[in-house]
Amino acid sequence: MSSMIKLFRNFLLSLAGLLAVLMLNGCGADEDREEPVPVNFVSATPSGGQIAANGTITITFDNAPGEVRVSTGTVKITGKTAAITGPFTLGAFGLTITWADGTQVLNYKVTAPD
Repeated sequence: MSSMIKLFRNFLLSLAGLLAVLMLNGCGADEDREEPVPVNFVSATPSGGQIAANGTITITFDNAPGEVRVSTGTVKITGKTAAITGPFTLGAFGLTITWADGTQVLNYKVTAPD
């Protein structure tokens, strides 16, 4: 009977040790996770009006935007800015910019390439 009690006690001690390790590993996991930083549109250059078909539109955000998608053109992100290059189609042009925190539409008249 005493060997059964020792076996049961060892089992309980092992189980308690395993639970303690699992609890310690689980604690603090949420503390290490960083909250995403909100990203807002700040400005565009040129802000609107006219742009050449082979021009570049530079978008500035208040924080690094992560992935940016545009309805037309190619995007290159550097820090807090995104450069959008054409070619853009001649005539009226509405550029839709989308990132994780929002959408912005800029309106231009595209003129002949420079």
